[in-house]
Amino acid sequence: MFFILSKLLNFLIKPFFVLSALLIVSFFLKNKKWVKRIRIFVLVAFLFFTNGFIVDEIMRVWEVKPVKIESLTDTYEYGIVLGGITDPEREPRDRLYFKKGADRIIHAIYLYKAGKIKKILFTGGKSKLFEDPERESSPIKGFLTLCGVDENDIVIDNKSRNTHENALFSSQLIDKNNHHILLTSAFHMRRSLMCFKKVGLNVTPFACDFNARRDDERFTFDLFVPSMEALIGWEILIKEWIGIAAYKLADYI
Repeated sequence: MFFILSKLLNFLIKPFFVLSALLIVSFFLKNKKWVKRIRIFVLVAFLFFTNGFIVDEIMRVWEVKPVKIESLTDTYEYGIVLGGITDPEREPRDRLYFKKGADRIIHAIYLYKAGKIKKILFTGGKSKLFEDPERESSPIKGFLTLCGVDENDIVIDNKSRNTHENALFSSQLIDKNNHHILLTSAFHMRRSLMCFKKVGLNVTPFACDFNARRDDERFTFDLFVPSMEALIGWEILIKEWIGIAAYKLADYI
């Protein structure tokens, strides 16, 4: 039930959906004063949520900062990679199709090759609401071996559907007494760390897949032009904030 509600909520909290719904409601109101107020609010909110500079600055504060590989002085047992980065249903199925977030697995290979981690644990099935398709982690093992990772150094969890289950099932597969590295998108790292701490796993964050622009792109003119990219950035942030609140209520963090 929690999984289904979270999927529905992720749709309902989208700024574009909320503003569109308010605009539609305004056409059915008879009170002209409230019609005017709602439409002014929608216009102002639209300009706010499509401003790339605002969301970029907030994203920059929210995302966990990157660390240099050479700064990792220890050798960690596992690099734990959170899923949600492939599309296993795309045809033809004779190859692996990556989505946004592929940095997670690529950077895990970097760490493995650099001797910073001994093994790689990929955790995450393909989360769909009303069906149980082939899990997304199935082709990952072949990709890792193709990149030179020893088959004996790969562990796959293809059951988990969300961050809570990523942490829970990982804790059942690996030794809690060892120190591990956690690899996920920078915007998602805060919630992930809280989930893994809750189940007693000792992990060091290694943030990937950054949404905030580079420092040299910070004040470019196009950031001040209304864009759909800004709306997408807000969707990412709001989803993550709501997720943290819901996880606290569910005692997942």
